Amino acid sequence: MIEIQIKGQLPNLNSNLEPAMGKVVDIMYRSVQENFIAGGRPNQWEPLKPFGESSHLMKSGNMFQNIMLRWSDREAVVFIDTAKVPYAAIHNFGGTIKHPGSSKFQAFEYGGGMVYTWGTKPHDIPMPKRQFMMFQEEDKAKILQTLSDAIFTTSERTQ
Repeated sequence: MIEIQIKGQLPNLNSNLEPAMGKVVDIMYRSVQENFIAGGRPNQWEPLKPFGESSHLMKSGNMFQNIMLRWSDREAVVFIDTAKVPYAAIHNFGGTIKHPGSSKFQAFEYGGGMVYTWGTKPHDIPMPKRQFMMFQEEDKAKILQTLSDAIFTTSERTQ
């Protein structure tokens, strides 16, 4: 028989993780906010508009203002309610919007000038990925340290 043993006093385990989850959700929330403010991290998103105009992600502030959080003793969640902000997913993940076309009068800026039209044909609108619902490596390290500190507590030795 081959046997390996580890003997020693193990630390006490903390069973109340709700305060730690509150700290974790705060780290997560701040990371997502920083992604918006920086215009992408670690690499900036490609601009949506030429001439340095603000990104659509920050233009109205609706997505940024709808970043929500919740936590309990078992979970930490940062989310955007897509019922309130239905376009959040296409901005975060990227994809193609299938525009059905329109017969309405439209005016929009294109190529530095204004374009006026009485309708458009069905067309695709490519949306680049601008992932804001993510964490950076340094955030992951903080989360792991926070959970480790919360789970393992030091115990006093009795002699």
